[in-house]
Amino acid sequence: MSLRRLAVASFTGLLALVLAAVAGVLRSGRTSPVPERLEAARQAVVAAHGSAARVWAPGALVLADSALREGLDEHARQGARFVLTRDFRPAAAGLWRAETAAWAAAREGALRQAEARALAEEALAVAEEDLGHALTLARSARLEPAERVRLQRARLLAGEARSLMEHGAYREVSERSDHSRQELRAALGRAFAAALRYTEQRHIRRWRGWIEETRAWSRTASEAAIVVSKEGNELILYERGRAVRRYPADMGSNGLGFKAQAGDRATPEGHYRIVARKDQGQSRYHKALLLDYPNEVDRRRLAAAKRQGLVSMKARLGGLIEIHGEGGRGRNWTEGCVALSNADMDDLFRRVDVGTRVTIVGSDGQGGAFSEVLARFAHGGGAEKP
Repeated sequence: MSLRRLAVASFTGLLALVLAAVAGVLRSGRTSPVPERLEAARQAVVAAHGSAARVWAPGALVLADSALREGLDEHARQGARFVLTRDFRPAAAGLWRAETAAWAAAREGALRQAEARALAEEALAVAEEDLGHALTLARSARLEPAERVRLQRARLLAGEARSLMEHGAYREVSERSDHSRQELRAALGRAFAAALRYTEQRHIRRWRGWIEETRAWSRTASEAAIVVSKEGNELILYERGRAVRRYPADMGSNGLGFKAQAGDRATPEGHYRIVARKDQGQSRYHKALLLDYPNEVDRRRLAAAKRQGLVSMKARLGGLIEIHGEGGRGRNWTEGCVALSNADMDDLFRRVDVGTRVTIVGSDGQGGAFSEVLARFAHGGGAEKP
């Protein structure tokens, strides 16, 4: 074979090999751009930015953005190279990572948003329930002006939390709710301290002893007797030692307080007797049963309080404590008396007489408005459970 023919054959073979190699490269697809993958990654990241991830998973969103930039940069870099040296596979992999990271960010954002909503709902429910209990306590306490300001602030904060909840600002809801509870504890600190005695065992044992003593006397003497529970807002009529009637009762507006002196608007506690019956026209409150307050025990208590500096040396006991009508208002409002609805007052009036024993206790130990409030706030820093 001549040299010329040999050269032609060699060139032809080499050309075939080159063409085959080029064809192989082109068939592999690595030199072809991946616009569909690029578009999918872009759309996924845009969607993630429009999702809850923007607020609730910003870190995951940053990772998706970074992966998209890297994928776009690699795609552009390969596009600028000579066609046979291009390799879009790393760009495709990077864009897939960006798309995956975007969907992961959206899922994380939705999950965290749902968790935040659940926590906000719980915090708001607790704050609103606590506010309701606190207002119950406040209605039975004598609050200073500064304390009432803080109580009002707590109400406003709870209202703000409810509004924020409706606008999806869940972090702020929890913050406002917690702040509301803090204001409640600050506003009602003294009231909590006053309410503690309604759960202290030494007081409960004494009150239960008074109740049992009254029941035993009614049974032995075959006479009617009355027990009034301040915390329970209830008047119980006993006949021959058995409870035969229970009447809802309104107390003094200073429901938490222990009556120490005139004008403190607290209902007294102790053993008393009915000393006068006032029929219609004889009382400013429908009908009334006048008690023998103050008695000797009350006078000794006041003297001891003066010696201990708990009240002014000029303090006096006052009087005119009655069980009377025009109650049934569902709140403590009197100046220290016990008020029944007129219908209940008519019924009680028929069943008792002058000399009937009346025992007034703070609580019977079965729980009530004040005990419930204390239990509610026991672990919140406002009061400690005894």
